[in-house]
Amino acid sequence: MNLFFRLLLVFFRARFAKQQLGIFDEAVLKSRVLLTDQDMFAHMTNSRYFSFSDLAIINYIVRIGCWPILRKKGWFPVVCGEDVILTRMLRTPQKFEIRSRLAGWTEDYICFHHRFVRDDKQTAEVHIVARFASRKRDKVTIPDVVDAVGYDGESPQLSEHFLNMIRNIDHSRETSRERSPV
Repeated sequence: MNLFFRLLLVFFRARFAKQQLGIFDEAVLKSRVLLTDQDMFAHMTNSRYFSFSDLAIINYIVRIGCWPILRKKGWFPVVCGEDVILTRMLRTPQKFEIRSRLAGWTEDYICFHHRFVRDDKQTAEVHIVARFASRKRDKVTIPDVVDAVGYDGESPQLSEHFLNMIRNIDHSRETSRERSPV
């Protein structure tokens, strides 16, 4: 339940932020490790990094002004793959920031990079590959989303890390289709 309240807090803070962000600007989300975020080893549990990354994407979407556009069209992001690299532990009651940026996109996927930072030192890094779906079940390409946001340029070149993640996702989806009974 504590993540639900954090979601509301993130949404309202982002919605009423004084400065809107550009599509390639870094969005910063500040938080603190609560007792409920810890595991039995007294540090933030691994799954929380993904949960906080979801909150950071909401912060980003609202801060760039994309939220009303997505709602109107009935589009929503769906995470297809994510990974985390942990370098330092976070413990209660430490404060930290999540510095999020759009890394780029392909026809089908959009890629986000999140850095967890405490005292100007990176503690973790999360990479997310997502696609967009439609409540009307229409196919939504990432260029459709980028165009709807008002950006008409090309994607920055994706790192090999993201390209490998996309290849793994495509391979997994292909393998899944082959195994499914018709």
